[in-house]
Amino acid sequence: MKQLLMSFLFVLLIHLSYGQINYIAANAVNTSGIYTDLGTNGAEITTIGNSYDDANSFPQDIGFSFNFNGTSFTQFVLNSNGVIKLGDIGPANDVYDALASSEENLIYPFNRDLIAGTLPEYRIFTSGSAPNRVCTIQFKNLKDFQSSPSAEQFSSLNFQIKLYETSNDIEFVYGSFVATSAAVQDLDISVGIKGADAAASVNVTKASADGWSAASFINGSYTGETHTTRYTVLPDPGRTYRFVDAAILNNDAQVSNVYALTKIPLSYGTPHIISSLIENKGVGTISNLAVTLTVTGANTFTDTKSVVSLAAGNASTVSFAGFTPVNAGTNVITVSVATDDNNSNNSITVNQDVNTDTYSYADNAVNTGSEGYSAGLAGMFVTKYSLTGIAFVQNVNIFIPNLAVNEGKTIYAVVLDPAGAIIGQSANYNITAGDLGAYKSFTFNVSPFINGGDFFVGLAQTSDALQYFPLGVQNEIPARPATYYTVPSLVGGIAPSEITSLGKFMIEAVVSINALPVKISDFEGNIQNSNALLSWLTYEKTNDQFEVQKSPAKGTNWTTIGTVTAFSNGGLANKYQFTDVGISSGNWMYRLKIIDKAGKFTYSPIIVLQLKGKSLFILDQNYPNPALDVTMIRYELAKDATVSMELYSMDGKKIMALQKGRQLKGAYNISVNTKTLSMPAGKYIYRMVIQDAASGEVITQSRAMNVIR
Repeated sequence: MKQLLMSFLFVLLIHLSYGQINYIAANAVNTSGIYTDLGTNGAEITTIGNSYDDANSFPQDIGFSFNFNGTSFTQFVLNSNGVIKLGDIGPANDVYDALASSEENLIYPFNRDLIAGTLPEYRIFTSGSAPNRVCTIQFKNLKDFQSSPSAEQFSSLNFQIKLYETSNDIEFVYGSFVATSAAVQDLDISVGIKGADAAASVNVTKASADGWSAASFINGSYTGETHTTRYTVLPDPGRTYRFVDAAILNNDAQVSNVYALTKIPLSYGTPHIISSLIENKGVGTISNLAVTLTVTGANTFTDTKSVVSLAAGNASTVSFAGFTPVNAGTNVITVSVATDDNNSNNSITVNQDVNTDTYSYADNAVNTGSEGYSAGLAGMFVTKYSLTGIAFVQNVNIFIPNLAVNEGKTIYAVVLDPAGAIIGQSANYNITAGDLGAYKSFTFNVSPFINGGDFFVGLAQTSDALQYFPLGVQNEIPARPATYYTVPSLVGGIAPSEITSLGKFMIEAVVSINALPVKISDFEGNIQNSNALLSWLTYEKTNDQFEVQKSPAKGTNWTTIGTVTAFSNGGLANKYQFTDVGISSGNWMYRLKIIDKAGKFTYSPIIVLQLKGKSLFILDQNYPNPALDVTMIRYELAKDATVSMELYSMDGKKIMALQKGRQLKGAYNISVNTKTLSMPAGKYIYRMVIQDAASGEVITQSRAMNVIR
């Protein structure tokens, strides 16, 4: 793929070169059908040497003239690796990757290194009468070659190519695929048709976990997923990929994609720059092509840019002037080009939801694909948005695909700054069956603050022995630039890497000028003299009140036992306390219902307290906090105990052990010099573990420390 960047009258033109072929992805069809084995109809195709491994057949008669890539063909040569080459000259015997080879005029329904299974056969049968004859080429009982036979994924593969007279349509029809019991692997399979080179090809793509009915078509070579296949996801018998002949016209400009936010928040996501991919599908160069953006509905806007010259087979991404909607509602966005020889592809219309707080690139449809890191690996999928002004990220909404393998796996949401540092992280979450096939909303204990500009939101996928696919994606070929990224680690500070081959990430960001409802940074409790002592901290007053709620452990009957009014402490930490007096013995759950001034509310994490007597210890908040250099941590022991205290960064790295060993009853202070420890600005956790020297009972408590520079 050739890429050229140039500018004209503030128009961003990214030129992509596509070869010409008389088929296009937009006309291709993925549909259900019926697979009918040829049986003894027609004639068996024999290969040179009667081999089923890296072998070509003798030239075979199609039975009629078939037009492909500007040439009329009456013969083809079959290759054992799931390919035919039109004409009377065969391809190289070892054509394992049709797109990477120099061979022309290839048709490949399942291109990989294939060998004979049980009772293999190649067969041809031309049926019907002129001018509507059909030539069927059948590959029967093949299997994938592996260096170790025990690793073979399929014991039997059955598929057909159908060539249609007059219409010049091509169909791939799939029959039974029989899986082995080997360890599952993802196989990269090339599926498609190719003219003079890889640029002049149309290919079928899917993720390994997606059903064959979800496969889609692309113009040109693969840039990400091939037709990735695994034996746990087999084709439904009769699954058909159809390539429809499309006449190539002299003057044919096509609007191929519109790149706009499908959800845009007023005041935060503006001015919004909409762009569009324009392709020259004709055979002549197009000059001074006018491309017009029109916005109607809740808001109105129009802008026209000119593409000075667009050669045949090339494409340009046109960026329009910034657009600032002022009314909430639905915008109807249309990008169009002037009338030409083919007006069916001259415009695309998309809807845009103008709202108060939410960003999204995905539309309201379900996912067309699913993405995840390989077994044993962890990492992040993130989307970049741009914010005008200042705001807090309230939620990240992530679409979780409806795949059983996702259930029980652990994920969480993240917010990253432009350098990739983690500035917001939700609690770990185990996916349930009820989450599948829908958006899941993640919140943060402290809403990440965005001071204008770019930021990333996304999904963090923890490692698992089995591969899973927790992120839904939608087709976008080619994907818009500078939007979708990956980070092959769960550690912050790594710059995200752009990826354009996976499609649109189904990740939304919800923002607000206020952190509403307020997110608490600590919620803790201990028991003293049969009283439950609860405490929590906030750093801004943006809510109205806290309701303290209580329930027996493992119960769901929450009761409000008190209300605490929010207050402001001049920008410093706001510390709250509540005492539940005279609780009975047993385990008790406590939570806070955090209510903002508009009546919105959220809940804090749940803590569980057990009445056993006096608290073993009290761990105070470090002072001062935030810390510039030296800060003090005070704790108090009610009994002799073994004490361990450690300091961690937010990515789990241990900074140092602050205390370890047995100590007598009393109060203690630990000094922490953040400069000596070379602690950069950010949030840290100090954790204390106490073991009662007499009873052996263990209690753990943590607090957050903030460092500024």
